[in-house]
Amino acid sequence: MTAWEPSPARPFDRTDLYIGLAVFLLSWITASWYLPVFRAGGGRAEFYQTEFAPAVMSGCGRGYVTPAVDSRPASLNAFLNRESDAFNCADLPASIQPSGLSMMQGAFRYQMMLTALVWRVRGVSWNAVDTVLSLLFAAGLTAGYVALRFVAGRTLSIAGTLLWLLSPMHLGNLPHLRDYSKTPFFIVTLIAMGFVIRERSAARLALAGAAFGIVIGIGFGMRTDVILNLAPFLLVLFVAGARGLREDLPAKFACAVSALLLFTITAWPILRAYSESEGVAHVGILGLMTTFDEPLGIRPAAYDFGYVYNDSFASSEVRGDWTRTELHTTAASRAEVPYARAARAYYLKLAAAFPGDFLTRMTGSVVQTLNLPFSITYGRFPMGATGVIARAGEWRTRLMLRLIGTGPLVLFALMVIVGTSRLRDGAVTFALILFWAAYPFVQFHGRHTFHLEFLVIAAFIALLSLTARSALAIWNRQRPSLLKVVRAGALALALVVASMLTISVARAVQHLDVRSLLDAYDRAAVQPLSSAATLFEPGTGTQLQQAMIRLDADCQAPVNITIRYEPSKDYDFTRLLTVPARSRTFVPVYSATLPNGTGSRFTGVEGASCVRMSRVTGIDHLLWLDATLTPDRAARPLHQRVYIGTAIPTPIWLRLARWWPGISDLG
Repeated sequence: MTAWEPSPARPFDRTDLYIGLAVFLLSWITASWYLPVFRAGGGRAEFYQTEFAPAVMSGCGRGYVTPAVDSRPASLNAFLNRESDAFNCADLPASIQPSGLSMMQGAFRYQMMLTALVWRVRGVSWNAVDTVLSLLFAAGLTAGYVALRFVAGRTLSIAGTLLWLLSPMHLGNLPHLRDYSKTPFFIVTLIAMGFVIRERSAARLALAGAAFGIVIGIGFGMRTDVILNLAPFLLVLFVAGARGLREDLPAKFACAVSALLLFTITAWPILRAYSESEGVAHVGILGLMTTFDEPLGIRPAAYDFGYVYNDSFASSEVRGDWTRTELHTTAASRAEVPYARAARAYYLKLAAAFPGDFLTRMTGSVVQTLNLPFSITYGRFPMGATGVIARAGEWRTRLMLRLIGTGPLVLFALMVIVGTSRLRDGAVTFALILFWAAYPFVQFHGRHTFHLEFLVIAAFIALLSLTARSALAIWNRQRPSLLKVVRAGALALALVVASMLTISVARAVQHLDVRSLLDAYDRAAVQPLSSAATLFEPGTGTQLQQAMIRLDADCQAPVNITIRYEPSKDYDFTRLLTVPARSRTFVPVYSATLPNGTGSRFTGVEGASCVRMSRVTGIDHLLWLDATLTPDRAARPLHQRVYIGTAIPTPIWLRLARWWPGISDLG
């Protein structure tokens, strides 16, 4: 207790145990009911089922191994390809030639082993995975109730749990095992954070750290991003709460070491698999594609980092940059490019050249994450729901739609209230918000962010609880110091302003590099092209060739053109593009030949006779991006912008927009 702090919520007791059991049963029943309804309504679960051969082998008691493709029975291939719903272990021959595990089979070993355990009991079938999903769903909701009890009483905690249970976004992601499996581990992290903030016993802290390390190690084998939960846990362990920064340091270090050590031991097989993979840079490059601009609320600039969410396209960008800058050529085989190293280098090169855009995309992620509960992307009620569930879901949606844009304000209010007791805790709250809400910019997709909806719901529940308890404290004449309130508000405002200034400075730095890059494009020498056939060397056996083309539009109005590639399953990068009048557009194009002789190549530009195509030369040492230069480009910003309307409650935003129409151009 400090000069003023509302008394904590009522502690846990046997009643909470009974409520937790009730939540577990209700959640299990809900998941068991919803999953068949999802399938009956045409839903299709996606969790890379073709990779589950080791899970099948383990479920049949044959060990966690992958059978070689030529030794697999036809029925196993049919099952993995979802041409059949079940597999009979008796179909496995007595002797099977094993092959090495794929990266995914090594990285998601614990997820597949959990599935295999269920298959041993229920038999190998895709419908039996419902048991795994029901367990994860029930564990997540039960942990959610416990986490809410750290900040609120039973009534509000039950209300928050039900709001999350009925979420169309939450239930809509439940069938997808690979992505859903991270959910309970995120909630357990919140519980662990609440525990270490309150706990004073060194022995209990060490045990809590060990338990947390084991749980997160298992979770890392379920879904990659579970490893991120270590960072907020360690932050609150050392910095948050009533303990001083130097107080109980041995106990804190014991907890941290226990957590990291047990995590490493538990996750060691998974860490080894990732050490041999392409790393996360590839994922980050994909997350910069224009596909994610709209979900992030991003307004594009005169350039983009890529336009198609396609592994082969990102790979072409990475290999192309490496061959130009490291091998000093525009044609190379796959073997000549160390892909993991090249992907990291390319991603870091983009981050260094476009720091303003990276921070802008993080800002968009923060704004959109704090509005997750108010989204109707997954419908107004869970897909396939009828009767009471549908009516409850509709009621929930109506309530949530009234709160659009309030997420940032709620978190700001929480920062002020928490900071009133300790300024340090207000700063920690801000850091946690930024961490959880900003990192999804790496790939802002519903399947990556849906679990963070709970974070916003918990913030609302915490604010309601704190407001009620603060009002009661003030009524009992336990008023906070006005100076402490002002200091907490000033800190929260200063942190927000500092973030905005950081973005502005990053944009100013970026402008110099971007202007230089686009000017170099504009000054570069060109070779007229009558046909794309002369861009690439035929029959060389080279697996990747690249070229930069310039499209000069002598049109009187914007025209639509097609950047055409040969049809291909993975390498068809065909793009529809609107070219402004009197503009120059620069487009990197590729020709890819795979070891089996298949592939694709750029074949030309279609759609407008007023657009001339040339080949650009002399800029191989530069970054190659899609860019469009218009006559008025000097007046246009050289950075991406973010739509800020969803960061403000809708009624307030509409009034501001009527009073100041230009506000929508900010961001």
